[in-house]
Amino acid sequence: PRRVPNEQLPKERRYHAIVVGGGYTGLAAARRLAELMPEKDIIVIEASEIGEGSSARNSGFLSPSAIEPRPNAYGSAEDDANRKTRIVLAGLDWLRAVVEEHKINCDWDETAPRIVAAATRQGERWLLSSRQALERRNLRYLEHDAQGLRALLGTDYYQYGYETLTRAFVQPAALIRGLADTLSSNVTVLEHRAVEAVEGSGPFKVRTPRAEFVADKVFIANNAHARALGLLADRMIVVYTYAGLTPELEDDELGRMGSLPAWGVLPPTRMGTTMRKVGRRFLIRSSWSYEKEVNPQKVRSTLTRLFRRRFPQMRSYHLEHVWGGMTAITVNGGMYFGELRPGLYASVGCQGAGVLRGNIHGKLLAEMACGSQSPLLTDRLMLTGPDWIPPEPFRGIGAIARMTWEHWRAGREY
Repeated sequence: PRRVPNEQLPKERRYHAIVVGGGYTGLAAARRLAELMPEKDIIVIEASEIGEGSSARNSGFLSPSAIEPRPNAYGSAEDDANRKTRIVLAGLDWLRAVVEEHKINCDWDETAPRIVAAATRQGERWLLSSRQALERRNLRYLEHDAQGLRALLGTDYYQYGYETLTRAFVQPAALIRGLADTLSSNVTVLEHRAVEAVEGSGPFKVRTPRAEFVADKVFIANNAHARALGLLADRMIVVYTYAGLTPELEDDELGRMGSLPAWGVLPPTRMGTTMRKVGRRFLIRSSWSYEKEVNPQKVRSTLTRLFRRRFPQMRSYHLEHVWGGMTAITVNGGMYFGELRPGLYASVGCQGAGVLRGNIHGKLLAEMACGSQSPLLTDRLMLTGPDWIPPEPFRGIGAIARMTWEHWRAGREY
């Protein structure tokens, strides 16, 4: 349903904390701050509108994946992966609790299968490797051969897959709106107000086009847009990804996508194609571009071709909606998390997995600012951050070359 954004400038200009960005990270930080400091006033400033950015326009998968382990100064690769798993599982648990407590109607579904499926022998080898990582982390799964996948999905495109049993699906726009609309009374949400600068230190001045706000603490939770504030510009690049959604399908068309009412498919490679059968619609997400969006007609053509390739028996391949969205990518897969300078906190660089990671990182960032010593926060502080990225033109040359190579490597997984 249509939602009226909160655009009215508040009379108050002085706050204990200002959160820049109204996505999962920012709203989680605001929620946790309000819980820990119910007597303090907090404001969330969002440049766009809650439910109109990447937080709402993703594929709605909420599940831990096989995490690539990275050794660091605090332990082995396995230690690193275990910490990441604990953190993301805590994000799922906390988000579920918030949704249940506030009765957020977001089509939360933990029964529909979430399948990582391979169309090639190479893809199958990648999946077998990641499946072993799930086993080491005690994450349960079910395997499916080609025949089983055809029965579940209605297509013989895939040869092997596994279904992770710790998972959830949501309607992401409904989820992010619900999270914003159920914040405590000491949290103000201001939309359609871009933050242009964060100046000073303790207190900070936060400038927007029509007003200046002052706060003791500032939380940067606008992902790649942090670069526009002069923060972490040498740690992130922007990659746009694209999705399409069909009109509501007739019964016989839905039946061609398997007997289940809902399912989700993820690829074994970063440059693969994601799909969901959801409600009476089909969603397909694929393709990429560096730092700027490509022509929507080109996107529509690409997504339609990939849809047809996987389901050649459909009567129609019409996509009612096609859109793109930005994702913050770091060169080594590490997210920035911590205190940039006294009183200025940030969690950015979500790697396209911002629902669960953003949710728990926002919560932990608020706890960090309040002096928490929780084991989960300790886990987070022991993870590796993002590596430095060289400036343009080397940055663009390297990023495009890497993505082109990964696209070629994906083959039929794309």
